[in-house]
Amino acid sequence: MQFKDYWNETHKKFSSGKIVYDNWLDDYKDVLNKCKTKVLDLGCGTGNDTLYLTEKGFGVIACDYSDVAIEKINKEFNNIETKIVDISKRLPFEDNSFDLIIADLSLHYFDENTTKNIMREIKRILTPNGYLIARVNSVEDINHGAGQGKKLEENFYYVEGYNKRFFTIQDAVKFFSIIGDTKVKEADMLRYSKPKKVFEILVQKKN
Repeated sequence: MQFKDYWNETHKKFSSGKIVYDNWLDDYKDVLNKCKTKVLDLGCGTGNDTLYLTEKGFGVIACDYSDVAIEKINKEFNNIETKIVDISKRLPFEDNSFDLIIADLSLHYFDENTTKNIMREIKRILTPNGYLIARVNSVEDINHGAGQGKKLEENFYYVEGYNKRFFTIQDAVKFFSIIGDTKVKEADMLRYSKPKKVFEILVQKKN
């Protein structure tokens, strides 16, 4: 199954339900309040963080690789700009476009070289001193495939039909520091009704 097909099928299973978000972004209110541009929700899925952000009064551009996810966003939200985007490719935005990018569980599906290129692209489209706030899989995330499946690279596996990367703190710093000054903290959440171990990443672009 192709990557897009996988995510279209996944989002079909959950697209009929009510959009519900957790409040993880509450910890970054100071950063959010500095944002003067629209917020880029990069890998928006069916709109959890988009809903949070719009309820807080932010303009949002919601992007995802899945047509099904974008269709749900367009049905659920008024006046939201959406784009179907393959984040493994050059991002379809001008340099220095966004004060803030949110990438919630969308950056841990790629090999090392692609992940590094994604970081360079995020840096390119962030404004000077702009921020990325992200969540990524932890190597402790055993309920969601850590250390399972076919090993492709260190902490990168083919699991249940698609590729998954799992980060150590050192990995997170290595990759995200391509963008700028990086802070990492461990966190817990629920994903598809299962407990999930993640790292929360805050990066400020360094020129």
